Amino acid sequence: MSYTIDTNLAASQVPDGFLSDTSDFLCTLFDRPKKVIMGQLRSGQEFDFSGSTDHCVVMNLTRGSLRPNTSTDEEAIERYVAAISEYLQNALGVPKSRIMIFYYEHDMALIGNNGRTLKRIWSEIGTFPSD
Repeated sequence: MSYTIDTNLAASQVPDGFLSDTSDFLCTLFDRPKKVIMGQLRSGQEFDFSGSTDHCVVMNLTRGSLRPNTSTDEEAIERYVAAISEYLQNALGVPKSRIMIFYYEHDMALIGNNGRTLKRIWSEIGTFPSD
């Protein structure tokens, strides 16, 4: 699982430990071990979000799945988005109305790390959590 958070908050406005805390939160939310997550923060970006330069956050989240290309469970995605929005609002002080989340699922056989696919890595970790 990987995520990128872009924001127009200055680096000094982002709490210490934010990326590690965010990774912990997402691992709990999606029932994944921290071994399979990577996060990136890009602060100080310029945004025009809904015609305003007020503080905002754009998050791109990619989750590996054993069941890619199946019908998307919109209710599950909404639960994830609600939880993530609440977390980001509390952690960064940005209103949920100024947070945009792009959620993607990819076949774990198409994502690699350390010369292997995530599907192979998961087979060594153990049973893949249910989605």
